[in-house]
Amino acid sequence: MRFGFFILFLVCPIGFLVAKEHSEFCSMERLCVIYIQDKTGVDIYFQNKIAIDETFTTVSVNATSTNMRSSRKLPLVTVLKGPKRKKLFRLNVNKPNKRWVYQIKYKWILGNYSASHDPKVVYELPFEKGLKVRVYQGYKGTKSHQGDNRYSIDFGLKEGDLITAARDGVVIDTEQKNNEGGFEIKYIHSANYIKILHDDGTIGQYAHLRYMGVLVKRGQRVTAGTPIGYAGSTGFSDGPHLHFEVYKPTRSLRKQTIPTQFRTEFTEADVVKEGELLWRRDPNLPVIKLQSDIDEIQICESVQNLERLGCNGTSFATGSPIYFYIPLLKPSRYKIQISVRKNGTSILKLYNWETNSDWWETYLDVQLEDPLETLEGDWTAIVSIDGVVQKEVEFQLTSIK
Repeated sequence: MRFGFFILFLVCPIGFLVAKEHSEFCSMERLCVIYIQDKTGVDIYFQNKIAIDETFTTVSVNATSTNMRSSRKLPLVTVLKGPKRKKLFRLNVNKPNKRWVYQIKYKWILGNYSASHDPKVVYELPFEKGLKVRVYQGYKGTKSHQGDNRYSIDFGLKEGDLITAARDGVVIDTEQKNNEGGFEIKYIHSANYIKILHDDGTIGQYAHLRYMGVLVKRGQRVTAGTPIGYAGSTGFSDGPHLHFEVYKPTRSLRKQTIPTQFRTEFTEADVVKEGELLWRRDPNLPVIKLQSDIDEIQICESVQNLERLGCNGTSFATGSPIYFYIPLLKPSRYKIQISVRKNGTSILKLYNWETNSDWWETYLDVQLEDPLETLEGDWTAIVSIDGVVQKEVEFQLTSIK
């Protein structure tokens, strides 16, 4: 399982200021607070300088002051739209002939807190067709998907795997210049990412991209399936993967992640779960009804070969154990049966076992023996799960290996 990462824009205290005509302070080179002062007070403006016209920014602002009063009730929560600066309030001086000072505190987050996610939307899996990807961590994952992150998903992409948009939208923010990562808190703000605004006002975030791994620009409109970047392991991460989430801000400027449904090989719309092996399916094709990744069912001469190199052999030595490896599409409790028959003979061996509900894969080691018959020759193994045949595998036993 892999760890996820989120970005939260924190309080930026400004400090005490005395009368100046114009001052400007920016948070993360994005959101700026602008002060325009005169002898009777100060106007407070906010501006998101990296915003495009479609960008919403939720801002919470408060002020403390001496000898001043606000034109609006504070604290104030409001939403900026686009890149233009917006006057939020004015602090008027009560007694101009006496000393007056003020302090502005604010925090902000991309998005509109009044957005409402469309529950009918079905998302595409966020990686290119042809990839088979395991869900390393699902909703409410115990390692890092708690609190504000509880409805996030970690897809087990490898370094450099192509990431695609899961839903139509417009790119509102990107970062690709970070080149550090690790499972330490010091990397929490070092992830490369892409944020895409959806039609319902929610934001899709794709995080941990590799250095210079972003393929899109702010303001670019994308459709589901559009290549947008490359997977990596930047930020708070213990290895390459893609952290995906859909979120909206809350009025208190927390990040509210939202459960989403995906089209997968199993179904037209479902919540994906930890341990599932997924790939993108054309909506015109029928759903998959098997329980295993039949292309990857293999017979190996050792578990070490399976873990390091995979298994490509079809010939095995008599008298040595062989391993049947079965990757499961969904972790569950299954009854597995393997029937092994020597072609053209009555020699038949049956092997049965059950999986645990949290297994992502399973394998069985067997040693074929028969005191009355020679084992050398061609064999056929039939792998079944819950009575449904998954695959037939041909192999050969030989005394010379």
